[in-house]
Amino acid sequence: MFALTQWGAVHENQFDERVAQGVRGRRPKGPELRPARVALLLVAWMAFAGILIGVGQLVTHSGRIQGFDNHVTSIVVAHRGPGLNVIMKAVTWLGSWVAVLAATAVIVVLVLRRTLSVGFFVLAALLWAGTQGATTLAKHVVQRPRPPESLRLVTAHGWSWPSGHTTTATLVFAILATVVWAVTSNTGLRVLAVIGWIVFAAAVAFSRVELAVHWTTDVLASVVFVVGWLLVAGALFGRPPRRSAPETALSECADA
Repeated sequence: MFALTQWGAVHENQFDERVAQGVRGRRPKGPELRPARVALLLVAWMAFAGILIGVGQLVTHSGRIQGFDNHVTSIVVAHRGPGLNVIMKAVTWLGSWVAVLAATAVIVVLVLRRTLSVGFFVLAALLWAGTQGATTLAKHVVQRPRPPESLRLVTAHGWSWPSGHTTTATLVFAILATVVWAVTSNTGLRVLAVIGWIVFAAAVAFSRVELAVHWTTDVLASVVFVVGWLLVAGALFGRPPRRSAPETALSECADA
């Protein structure tokens, strides 16, 4: 939420300034991707990736946690139904490359229409790359087996920890919620966007467990990782840039 609020505030404030100054048609300024802040984001990524791997190793070798995962999976599998299975097979696509392509198309269109900044697109791409990189690295290092193949309702390849579909959905819908937050000041739409983010991320996470391609702790770790990743990005890039003296004077004159 911090990242969503800060990025939205930056865009809205700058839009209000441009309107007050009578400036139209210019591309809005986005997050400032200063080298020092990008370097700090890289350090944060290394820390998050290390924690994700460390926790994954702990979970994989913990009989108690594995017992918990087995118990939850058995309950979910026991309550399956034909209708629920069909819905979950559809929902899980919201965490696939389809969601990434759709979100990318939306952002590119808004950038071309000068509604969003190029910096916003670049930062979103960096966050996506960091998420995918940490997920892939953790999978190869931790190498946690997936639930038994006899329980799976869809085909799945690779290792279980963490859930790539869940990380993708959590990030993609957070970015889309940020876009809504940035382009409108309507409180209702903003609230709906945030609720949509939570609902879709949770739905994809549950689908991975219901389809028996991930353990519960896989999807929980994925959500926590992405939320932490977004919080760091919001702290580093979510603050509005300082205005120069001429810009401040123009704004004060316009307000007067």
